[in-house]
Amino acid sequence: MPRHPAHAGTWRGIALVELLAVITVMGLLLVLLIPSVRRSMRQASSTVCMHNLQEINMALHSYRLDHRGWLPDVVAPAVGKPADPHGAAWYGRLVPRYLGHPSVLGCPADPASPVIDPRDGLIRHPDPANASSYGMNDIIRAAGLQNLDRHGPAVPLETILLADMGPDLLVDRRVKRNNGWLPWDDAYHPAVAGLRDSWLTGRHFGHINVLTVGGSVKQVRTVELMEDRITNFYGQCASGGCPLCNDYALPHYSFAPDRLFWWTGSISVPD
Repeated sequence: MPRHPAHAGTWRGIALVELLAVITVMGLLLVLLIPSVRRSMRQASSTVCMHNLQEINMALHSYRLDHRGWLPDVVAPAVGKPADPHGAAWYGRLVPRYLGHPSVLGCPADPASPVIDPRDGLIRHPDPANASSYGMNDIIRAAGLQNLDRHGPAVPLETILLADMGPDLLVDRRVKRNNGWLPWDDAYHPAVAGLRDSWLTGRHFGHINVLTVGGSVKQVRTVELMEDRITNFYGQCASGGCPLCNDYALPHYSFAPDRLFWWTGSISVPD
């Protein structure tokens, strides 16, 4: 039977109020859930990043087995000379034989994450020397320690091998990353502490993921390191066997509170 006209407005009013109430509740739920969802997504990105470092670690291990303990060491080509077809960085020697999926070179939380076509690898990348989200400890190159079988650190599980690498800002649609190397002082100057173009980054909740020479993946704090002045000596660092503190007095970032060091033991390479 048709509804009585006297009640029509009442029914419409109740329906509208209920609809508004539902929309309000849903809006409140979204406001409450969005931060949690974002955090979960960032946590998932960090987990993928850790997995990427483990994949690269296995590739490096296979490379070392085939090259008598040596890590890959490729430098950028000189001006006017042809580029290395494998990519002018250490990771270029891993693709494709040891690292079949070069996409693992990109951290999913890296805002400047490189786009690497798995079909072409690094060969056709416009800037292969800066194509990875991860860098290698530059002390290994600077001190001639690429053969870890001969000159490995005293405490491999606490010695940096690879780490998340900035900067996170694109300049002219390109990002320069020191050809895949992590400098221990990052050209630090007191007047420009906390530079946004530092290789240090806090993309994982103020931390970075680090792979050690011993094959473990750790998270270490970095945001405060970008804000504080670095020095050439840290008590915790020195007690952990840091030669930069104990032997060379070089200004450097210290990850000692997280039990991680640029090197442990001597970096003097015997003849």
